[in-house]
Amino acid sequence: MKPPILKTDDLVLRGFEYKDIDRLAMILNDPIVIGYMPGSRPWPREAAEREIGKIIDHWSERGYGRWAVTYGGCLIGWCGIEHIKELGETEVAYLLDREYWNRGFATKAAGLSLKYGFEEKGLERIIALAFPENIASRRVMEKNGMTFEKMTHIWNLDLVQYQIGFKMYKNRQRG
Repeated sequence: MKPPILKTDDLVLRGFEYKDIDRLAMILNDPIVIGYMPGSRPWPREAAEREIGKIIDHWSERGYGRWAVTYGGCLIGWCGIEHIKELGETEVAYLLDREYWNRGFATKAAGLSLKYGFEEKGLERIIALAFPENIASRRVMEKNGMTFEKMTHIWNLDLVQYQIGFKMYKNRQRG
C-alpha cells in the first residue's frame, strides 16, 4: 500500500522513498538524536537503508506505518504508527532531526498519525514508548491525550508506556 499524504499548515507526511536514504542517514548519525533510540548509537548509512525497506514493507503488510516527515520539502524525520509484535500493540513513534526540535512538529505529526490510526484504520488503542527520562517525548504523548499506563520491559530496555483508546481520542476531538 502506498501511504497517503497527510498535511498540517507546515508539515507534509509522505511515504518514504529510497532517495531519502542519505538524508535519513544524516539524521540517524547524530548521537543526540539517536540517544533515545534502542541501541543509542549512531546508525551507518546501510542501517538507514534497511530501515526504509522495513518501513515500506510494514505499509505493505499492515496498511499503516511511519511516514517521512518533511518541512519545506526537506526530510526532517519520521512519524507514524507501527505494529510492535513483541507487545501485540500498535505504537505511535516519532524521530526528528534535532534542528527541528521544540517547534511542535513532533506533536503535530503524532497527532496526524493518531488520527489516521483511529479514523482511517479503525484501531481501538495506540501506545507510545519512551525512556523514562525522555521528558520531551513524554510531553508529545501527553499533548496528544495519551496517559501513562505502566513501565514495560522490551528490547532489553525499561520504558514508559503511554496509551490512548479510541473513546478517549474521540472525546478529545469533541471537547
